[in-house]
Amino acid sequence: MLSQNLLPVLLAFAGVVSAARGPLRKRDSWGGALSLGPTTSHILSSSTTIIPGTAPSTQKGELFLWPGMSNGTGDLIQTTLESWPDNSWCGAVTGEWCVRASLFGSFGQLDGDSAAIKGTDNVLIKYTRSADGTIWTQNVTNAKTGAYLSSFSHASGPMTGWGTGTECDDSCTGTIAAQTYKNTTITLASADASFIKTLTTSGGTTYTGAKMSADNKVLTIESINIPSMT
Repeated sequence: MLSQNLLPVLLAFAGVVSAARGPLRKRDSWGGALSLGPTTSHILSSSTTIIPGTAPSTQKGELFLWPGMSNGTGDLIQTTLESWPDNSWCGAVTGEWCVRASLFGSFGQLDGDSAAIKGTDNVLIKYTRSADGTIWTQNVTNAKTGAYLSSFSHASGPMTGWGTGTECDDSCTGTIAAQTYKNTTITLASADASFIKTLTTSGGTTYTGAKMSADNKVLTIESINIPSMT
């Protein structure tokens, strides 16, 4: 079902470059996902709010939740919510996640600041391309309080697809709670009435309120619901 969609591209690219997180390791499995693309245009910006649910109380491997953007041949823009065997590096305690803005590419991985978040937090993730089209900026905040969590800016090319990922490495302990993405908005540089037709889900993922704007430049999704892996 996903063969005509950009999600395999996002996942394959993540697999190629994610070794930059640390030593090479076994790639195990993926949870549910929603993906869009490729568009015949390119993406100018995206915004979504994720409520991740409680992180596993113990972790055997590495677990990552993310909304990502790629064109399949260049960088992967990807703010990650992370569960490691020891999450003290970001100040997280049991049941919490580490979050940081990240960019993957041929250069490896580049990261912004990290912060600890609770499973009930509303994490607002915005990706924005600069007016001259050269720089992508990731801004991560608490959607309810406005508190800063992470940010990162770097030169990257045009992005043509958007998707969520639930990435389980090294025989990880999978998600124990459902994830919810709210108020997802993807803005295109030019009209693409067929963009919404590329929407695909996997792993029991459901969504509500997906629609294109009248000018076919803005796609919005009211909610994306991804079930737990356990």
